[in-house]
Amino acid sequence: MNSSQVPAAIGSEPFVDAREAGYALNLPMYYLTNAAQRTKLKIPHYRIGRMVRFKVSELAEWQAIHGARTPGEEVVHD
Repeated sequence: MNSSQVPAAIGSEPFVDAREAGYALNLPMYYLTNAAQRTKLKIPHYRIGRMVRFKVSELAEWQAIHGARTPGEEVVHD
């Protein structure tokens, strides 16, 4: 399949590395770089050879569904 046959939905968003994804969504780097954490937290990712890449929209959806908190963010109980 050449690039002219790639469906628009697949080819429309670029892949980003862990640094860019973490910065964009304020996620800790170890969530994205540690394979055990990615598996445990069910973080959407793609293996491309030896590289791990992410789509920011999928991570944002994951973050909204799972309510991922950033390190240091406190849970307030009433």
